[in-house]
Amino acid sequence: MSELQIGVLILGGGVIALVVGFNVFQEWRFRKRTQQAFARAHDDVLLGVPKNNVRDGVRSDRMEPVLVDAELEPEDDEPMFEPQLPEQTPFVREQAAPPRQEPAAQQLDVPVIDEEDEAELAMDSADHQALVVAMLDPSLDFIAEVVFHEPHELAAMPRFNVGKRTQLIGRTERGLWKVAEALPGTRYKQINISMQMVDRSGAVTEQELAAFCQQVSRFAEDHDAAVSFPQRQQKLVAARELDRFCADVDVLIGINIVPQSSIEGARLRSFVEAAGLQLEPDGAFHYLADSGNTLYSLVAADQMPFTFHTLLDKSFPALTLLFDVPRVAGGVDVFDRAVYFARQLAQEFDAQLVDDNRRVLSETGLTRIRDQLLHIYGSMDDRGIAPGSVAALRLFA
Repeated sequence: MSELQIGVLILGGGVIALVVGFNVFQEWRFRKRTQQAFARAHDDVLLGVPKNNVRDGVRSDRMEPVLVDAELEPEDDEPMFEPQLPEQTPFVREQAAPPRQEPAAQQLDVPVIDEEDEAELAMDSADHQALVVAMLDPSLDFIAEVVFHEPHELAAMPRFNVGKRTQLIGRTERGLWKVAEALPGTRYKQINISMQMVDRSGAVTEQELAAFCQQVSRFAEDHDAAVSFPQRQQKLVAARELDRFCADVDVLIGINIVPQSSIEGARLRSFVEAAGLQLEPDGAFHYLADSGNTLYSLVAADQMPFTFHTLLDKSFPALTLLFDVPRVAGGVDVFDRAVYFARQLAQEFDAQLVDDNRRVLSETGLTRIRDQLLHIYGSMDDRGIAPGSVAALRLFA
């Protein structure tokens, strides 16, 4: 062969190696992030799944829904929720949400007011307070108030080295609240700095709260400003109580779809996309609400991420449909839609719906799970944290 042909072959081989290497890297990164998100790692959601707590993975007093065989159902006076024993693997299981960003780096979608729009908006004090409550919630956040002696322009945005999500809003010299930004010509009278007190990693600790207060105080001192904080102990007590409530309702339902033979990726993609799901960067197919929030998702049972490459040349021995209970608005109705989609998958690919112990999911079992969901959603409504609301999305991020 000529040198040109050899060069082309080498170049082609290099491109193929790069593509293969990139896909291997993507799969490795997905698996690593998934393992970090789960409180306890497991090899296969169908076999030998240990107890997975959404939060710290060490609490022993947790109660969770348990699917009981029809012939072993409790008497009418026994509670629907039973303590989870170490050797059991419930169908409705508690585990972490799909991979997410670090809490401190997360930002909620909030309304941002441009400087040129401020004169037209002319908000009164009641509107200001409504905006503050929408963005910083005293029931979820520890909020520090930093008041400048003179209107102050931020040269750079401060960073706080804490393990919880933080957010800053500012009151401009015109008296309007907005997300704080370091913009030339934008001067603030006051900056409110919040740290979320509870998320899926648990409640804020006394040490974390002290470190946050110290960093905020340093920021205020550097900018010749006065700072005030809420009462720490009261906030810590409230955070622990809120975390206990969240732990009781924080469950992720998984319905396993096990076919007679492995499902070809190309055929799976065609069917799933026709059903309205779309492939997201986390390696799962998601069915999205109009708001863009996930209602339910479909993953490979062995946690291999779906990519355009894997869907083109791989087959999948089993699938898992996931329903993140507290994050879904619409609750039981959406669960019914998810179950209907799971049945469509089962029919299309000659599969069975089973739990993690490979027991077939009967109508009786699904009805019991639905009843447990009604109990969970009732508890959330009583608490004033609606499923899928901004507060729920923050607490169960």
